[in-house]
Amino acid sequence: MANLLRNGDFEMDWGVDKSHRCLIFPVDGEPYETDVGNIFTPSGGWVTWFRHDSGTWDQPEVRDAWMTHDSRRVHSGQKGTLLFTFYRKHDAGFLQQVQTTSGERVRLTAWAHAWSNHKVEGHESCGDDARCSCGVGRKAAFILEGETPDLDGDPWNDAIPNFTFYVGIDPTGGTNPFASTVAWGRGAHIYNQYAQLPSVEETAQADTVTVFLRSKTLWPFKHNDAYWDDAELVVVDGGLKVRLSYQPVSPRVGEAVTIEVRSQTALNDAHLVIRQPSGVELPQGAAVTGRDGDWYTWTYTTSPLSSVGRYETAFSAAENVEATGAFTCAPDVHGLPREQYKRTYVLLPPDANAAWALAVVDGAWNRHRYTIGGSADDAGIGDLDARRVIAVNPGKWPSDLRAFFAEHYPGVEYVAIEAADPQDLQRELRAL
Repeated sequence: MANLLRNGDFEMDWGVDKSHRCLIFPVDGEPYETDVGNIFTPSGGWVTWFRHDSGTWDQPEVRDAWMTHDSRRVHSGQKGTLLFTFYRKHDAGFLQQVQTTSGERVRLTAWAHAWSNHKVEGHESCGDDARCSCGVGRKAAFILEGETPDLDGDPWNDAIPNFTFYVGIDPTGGTNPFASTVAWGRGAHIYNQYAQLPSVEETAQADTVTVFLRSKTLWPFKHNDAYWDDAELVVVDGGLKVRLSYQPVSPRVGEAVTIEVRSQTALNDAHLVIRQPSGVELPQGAAVTGRDGDWYTWTYTTSPLSSVGRYETAFSAAENVEATGAFTCAPDVHGLPREQYKRTYVLLPPDANAAWALAVVDGAWNRHRYTIGGSADDAGIGDLDARRVIAVNPGKWPSDLRAFFAEHYPGVEYVAIEAADPQDLQRELRAL
């Protein structure tokens, strides 16, 4: 079965994407995206994520784990990936959004293990030994969550459940690992040698699902190292009941959308509901039924779209057949470009003054002639094939900028940078 993940084996060179991209989840704040220099996020569409509450849940570091450095840290191929904290705890991992078809049933698996090491009285020979993990020693260990001995105050015993690994799927395509929509496989404590985690299966509820790899530690050990390799997302045979597709894929205000539903089984009592961004049902024409080889088809055409945003679709039929999906409507664009060109817009935060705008001029004008402004709509609008937005300090906006552009201006390449002051912004732009 084909692996739907890009770079699921982590063999792709980091230089392909050169990504330091992270999605951070503050315990008492809204999630935000940024780049962190000592996090070398794997290429291929992966994003590093972590919970943050300084002193409790801390930022990890991420880098490649090469066969040539230590063959035990690679399950197959030439490298895996390492996420670790030093004298700190973490709840962190990687996510990837994957295109799929609503109604498909998918299964996620991955291989992982930990090096969990700290000085423990009576076990001095284990301290800093790369072959030894506290609680289990030098043997390979795989223990399902909930099956470790109870904590009793003995540091060696209590180290056994320090590391827990999970894999998860959000069938709605969301990117928050703490959302109620995420289904998690059973946790496992894995030490010293790779083992495959308990898998998780879900039925896609949209045209995108999100996979999560997660490790969580109980204690701030000196060495809290999580190794990952060979993650795989596959379609489960027989899981596909219904497929939904949209034409055009990225409609604009004033256009109608044709929605085609396909099934290899004849269905009775077929019904489609389309919800506008406001939640109000969108009128549609009667279904046109047909056949396309082995496929039964139902084709619906909406009335012209009048609202920008995400439209939710829900198809149902007898025998509990259900499928959901969505498409996003962009604004109607007036004033088409004379010819296609690449545009980069440096989006300054709401609290930026003229010194920040001058920093962009000093840092990038002579080399790039970037557009400079403070309007997110200005940054995203335009019927251009290549639109890039460099968002400066995006956490200072009242909502998630990445989600804003994905919803209202699909196709924008979004880059987030953090700068402490205008001088720092100059340096960041020169480094791009």
